Amino acid sequence: MNSYIYNSLVVSMQATVFIIMFIGLLQIFIYFIQLIIALYVFFDNPHKERKIQSIQKNDGMLHPITIIMPAYNESVTIIESIKSILATEYPNADVIVVNDGSTDDTFELINQFFNLEKSLHNLNTNNPNHLSHAQIKGVYVSRKDNRLRVIDKVNGGKADAHNAAINLSRSPIICLLDADSILAPNALTNAMVPFIDDPKTIAVGGTVRVANSCLIKNGVVKKIKLSKKYIVQLQIVEYMRSFLMAKVAWNHISALPIISGAFGLFRRDFAIRIGGFSVGSVGEDYDFTVKLHKYIYDSKVDYKIKYVPTAICWTQVPEKWSVLRNQRIRWHIGALQTFFHFQNLTFDIKYRRISFLILPFSILTDIIGPLSEFLGYILLPLFWYLEIVNGNLVLSYFLLVICYNILITSVAIAIDGLLLKGLDKVKYLLSLFFISLLENFGYRQICLFWKLKGFLRLKKGKISWGKMERVKFDK
Repeated sequence: MNSYIYNSLVVSMQATVFIIMFIGLLQIFIYFIQLIIALYVFFDNPHKERKIQSIQKNDGMLHPITIIMPAYNESVTIIESIKSILATEYPNADVIVVNDGSTDDTFELINQFFNLEKSLHNLNTNNPNHLSHAQIKGVYVSRKDNRLRVIDKVNGGKADAHNAAINLSRSPIICLLDADSILAPNALTNAMVPFIDDPKTIAVGGTVRVANSCLIKNGVVKKIKLSKKYIVQLQIVEYMRSFLMAKVAWNHISALPIISGAFGLFRRDFAIRIGGFSVGSVGEDYDFTVKLHKYIYDSKVDYKIKYVPTAICWTQVPEKWSVLRNQRIRWHIGALQTFFHFQNLTFDIKYRRISFLILPFSILTDIIGPLSEFLGYILLPLFWYLEIVNGNLVLSYFLLVICYNILITSVAIAIDGLLLKGLDKVKYLLSLFFISLLENFGYRQICLFWKLKGFLRLKKGKISWGKMERVKFDK
């Protein structure tokens, strides 16, 4: 081979290695900044608990809330989830459950347990503020607890179900909740603090925790127990990193990219203004949050989107690898859909935090990052073997990435330990720390594969929710 061509090839390979490492180190740097911000926030807010207690003593400060729970084939957990909502300490909340064309006995179970009767309420589709949705077969009210209403409708997807319930609700604040979720008794009161503190608050996100294996009675988590299943333990540390580090940091810089559809609150009038949820998006909560951010800049008013770590919701996570795979592929498709929906806003000076923080971060973590990591696993060992790059450099890079992943997980676990009450913290936290070591060897690579699969499925137009299997909450 011509020496010039050979040297050019070597330089190209070394440049590839540099790019792969640069992208990886850039992500580490961003996560490190998030870590510092999260620690600062948690140690710089000693009066929050006192503020929450004062609000609880004055029910007149609390705005009416409608809790919306879409349900599709949720017969295993639906009754316990509804009981959890009705057991909330919040004094002024009603509930709308949307049976979104379930093919199992979800609606029949709700009907039997809560003794439903058909309501004469007629949704006014001629209202200019009416959000479009699939056909509604009936609206029902519970004879057992008149705070509960049920919409029975043709299947249209989660976003479609949200829109139907928003139309039916008349409360100023809407709370989204998944049908496999359990609210902590004080979750709504805690989440309401930003709305009361600042009238410009239009949306608030809460913390989602893993309910699998927890002791639950009458819709309330009585004891926190760590699942013995490795797949569940892995997801616990993921949720900790996401909610107790990343979201805290994003919230501090007023750039919260997503309020989880599993537990989030927002003003109903703003949901109407932005046209509700985007039907057809499998990342409807991400899409909705970015639409809210966009509206803030379009309206030229400094509205606020906030996150409250102490507003806690417990949810079930997959216990089978096939179900987890479908969920993660769907999540990545949803993230990509949202980015491509708003990609024209990237680096647009008008939309500041969206264009220079949220969307570029999505490019890095949802598009460039996974591709770079995949190439890194293949090319770095190969170039090391071919002596194109120094082996010590490659080894140091991988060790740095692994050690940092362990560091941020450990800090998230420590923060979690400070927030939790009523459990054997030492055993619980040590078990999770051990899991944080293991997740770097196998699980991280599997999740990367699922992200790449999600990208390919979106490109081929193969978009679906997949099947989510539920298990009964422990009694």
